[in-house]
Order: sequence, then structure tokens, then C-alpha cells
Amino acid sequence: MGRCRNGMEIGFSEVRYKLSSVWFAILLILILSASANAADHWRLVSIPLDMPMDDQFALDGQALEGLYQGDYGTKMPHNYGGYIGPNLKSSGLNESPFYHIDSTLKDNRTFELWFSTMEDGRKVFGVRLTIPYSDKRKELVSEAIKEVEAAYGKPDLELSPTSMTTQKIIVIADRTLPKEKYDSMVSRLPKAGEIGQKDADSFWNADLRQWTRMLGPEFRGVILVLNADAKTGKLVSGTVQLIDLERARTVFNLEQSR
Repeated sequence: MGRCRNGMEIGFSEVRYKLSSVWFAILLILILSASANAADHWRLVSIPLDMPMDDQFALDGQALEGLYQGDYGTKMPHNYGGYIGPNLKSSGLNESPFYHIDSTLKDNRTFELWFSTMEDGRKVFGVRLTIPYSDKRKELVSEAIKEVEAAYGKPDLELSPTSMTTQKIIVIADRTLPKEKYDSMVSRLPKAGEIGQKDADSFWNADLRQWTRMLGPEFRGVILVLNADAKTGKLVSGTVQLIDLERARTVFNLEQSR
């Protein structure tokens, strides 16, 4: 038995119970905190930016393999494109010219994960979802845009190239960033009328260097390119990319040539 300052006796079992209760409470707080942080991440096909390739280094309690296996459910906020799990058809890692994973879903959509350098921890700096051409889809482009906005918010930039009037381009900056960084990034984005016709017409297949020039070197967010059937407005093809241009610079030289 132990004795408190006021003379009351306390059993050791009671002390152990109280200590275990404290540790349980701390553990619960950590778990809830990790879950809350995981819920904050923007995702594409359930994969968030910054996810390490090595499962030893989980991101807020989630590992890449677990996302592929569907271990974390199908109720993730800020996600577009569905989930992997049983929907995966094939997947493979390629180490050249940089580390990336190419995957195909059973509905024939494909997605790529792009990883930073080993020194940076091989973390995801890009997720690219490709919606292959099909004139059999029933979904309207306007409906797909509503899904994207439900996941990420309203567009910060919208384009409709003059050479492709059935194409819709949307750019959304990552609102989960600290306010100062977010405001700085958004202030760098051009207005629709400030983008020249040549850039607007080639935006859909621009490379990272071109996007760095147009959107700014610190851009992090979603770039959506959807193509509609001219008569029906139905979605026929498109790409959705979740990108972090700052982290991309660990792999690529994105400076403009002089």
C-alpha cells in the first residue's frame, strides 16, 4: 500500500490503473490526431501528396501498401477518382528516369505516382489519373467538375482553349497549406485573361517546366483537364493531376532556359 500526503492509503493496483488510463488517453489522442491529419490531405485515387514509398515511414498512420490494399476504407474526404483495393488490375515500379509506379484499374483508367529523390525520402510529388477515351460514358463533364469541386473546392483558374472548345481546364490550389503560403501561391496564379492563346491551347499537355512558368514554382494543387462530346457534353476523356512543383524540383530541373 502507498500513503498520500493527506494520510489516505492508495493500493498499487489503483496506481497502475490510473497510470494505464493516462497512457490510454494519450494514445487515443495521438490516434485521433493522426486520423485528423490524414483527413486533411488532398488525395487522388486515395493517394495523398507527400506519401513515402517506403512503408516503414507511414504518413499520419497510413502506408502506401495499405492504400493499395484498401485497408483504410472508402470514406476519405478530399478524394477524387475512387479507391484502389479490389479495383486494381496491375501495378509496377519503374526506377528510370525517376522512381514512379504505373498502375491500371479494372475500368481501364490508369494512374501514376511520381516520387522525389532518395535524399527527400522518396515521397509522392505527383499523382496523375488518366481517363482513357470512350464515347460510352454517361457522366457529363459538368457532373465530373462538381465531384472535383466537392473534393477540393472552387477553381482558382479556369480555361477553355480556343482550339478545343469542348475542353475544360481547372486549376485548384491546395487549401490545406498554411494561410501565408497558400495566399502567396494563389497571388502568383494568372487570371484566365492573362494567359496567352498559345499557352492556353497547349496547357493540357504542358510539362512541369511549363506549368512552373505559368502557375509559379511553389504551386501545389490539382490540375484538371476534361474533354467533352461536342453534342452531348458527356465526358469522353481527361486527366487529373495532384502535383507539388516544389518537391518535383528534387528530381527535375524546372528552371526556364535562357
